[in-house]
Amino acid sequence: MSAKIKIIVVGLGQIGIETCKLILQKKSFNLLAVVDIDPSKADKDLGEFLYKKKIGIKIFNDLKAALKEFQPEVTILTSKSRLSEIANDIFSCIEYHSSVISSCEELLFPFKKNKSLAEEIDAKAKEYFVHVLGTGVNPGFIMDTLPLFLTSICSDVKSIKISRVVDLSKRRKALQQKIGLSLTKSEFQKLVREKKIGHVGLLESAQFISHYLNFDITDFDESIKPYLADKNYKTKFFNIPKGTVIGMKHTVIGKNKTKKLLELILEMRADIVKGFDEIVIDGNPPIKLKIENGIFGDTATVAMMVNVIPNLLHARYGLITMKDINIPSFLNI
Repeated sequence: MSAKIKIIVVGLGQIGIETCKLILQKKSFNLLAVVDIDPSKADKDLGEFLYKKKIGIKIFNDLKAALKEFQPEVTILTSKSRLSEIANDIFSCIEYHSSVISSCEELLFPFKKNKSLAEEIDAKAKEYFVHVLGTGVNPGFIMDTLPLFLTSICSDVKSIKISRVVDLSKRRKALQQKIGLSLTKSEFQKLVREKKIGHVGLLESAQFISHYLNFDITDFDESIKPYLADKNYKTKFFNIPKGTVIGMKHTVIGKNKTKKLLELILEMRADIVKGFDEIVIDGNPPIKLKIENGIFGDTATVAMMVNVIPNLLHARYGLITMKDINIPSFLNI
C-alpha cells in the first residue's frame, strides 16, 4: 500500500474546518497538524473543534514550527483572498519543501495582476521542486475551468458568457459580510473602491479563460454594483433594512476593440428564490449548460481542494493553474 500523503491545513474558519473533516475521511491522506493565528486555539487538539473530543492533532500558531516538525508534502491555505496576504506563507511552505493548494482567489491566475510576485513564487517553487496551485469553485471551477473544458468539443469559439446567481442568504457569515449586507449604498461604494469588500477572483477567471483560448482581448471592463433591499429582510446573521445593500452584481467583460468576446456575471443576493449557474458558448457546436440552484460554493471549494491533491503532486513544478493538472475527480480512497 502506498504511503499516505502528509498534509497540514492553515486556517480554522468554516472552510478550514470542513477541509480538515474531509481530509480525515480519506484513507490516502494523513492530516498531521493545523495552523491558526487565533491565540486561543494554540496547542489545543483539533478534535475539540470538529467533534468535541481529542483526536491527537495539534493546532499551531506558528506555520514554520508546524512545517519544521512535520515536513508535509502538501499544505492547504484556506484563509485569505489576496495573494499579497498569503505570499509569506507560500514562501515558508516552499522553503520547507511543501507543495501548496490555496483557496486564495487571486492565486487562480496571478500572472497579470500580480505578475512580479507570481514570477517570484514560480521561480522559488521550481528551485525547491514543489507545486503551488490556487483553486476552489469560484474561482477554480464553475466560471473558468468548467467552461474552458467545455470548449474542448468545439471546432470554433466566438464568445463565452457565464452567469452565476447565488442565494446569499444560505451562505456563511464571512461571505455575507464580505458582500456588504446591510451597508448603505455610499458605504458599499466606498469599501469597493478601497477593495475591502466584494467578490475577489472574477477578473482572474476571465484572464484564465482568455489566456488559454488565445482570445485577443485588448481590454477588460470590470464593475461592481449594489442591489438595495425593497423591504426589510433578515438572514441568520444580518438584519437588512429597506434601502440598504442586499447583494451585488459583479461583471467582467473582455473585448477586442468593440467586439465582446467574454462576459462573466456574478450576482450574489439575499433576496432571490433560487440561484443557478449558466455557461453559454457561441461556438461550433453551440453549448448552453445550466445548473439549477447552482453549485453550493463552500462545500464545493473544500471538495476541490482535497480532490486535486494527488493530481497536484504529479504536475510540473512551479506556480501552476488548473489547466496544468490532470482532470480531477471525486477521490474515493
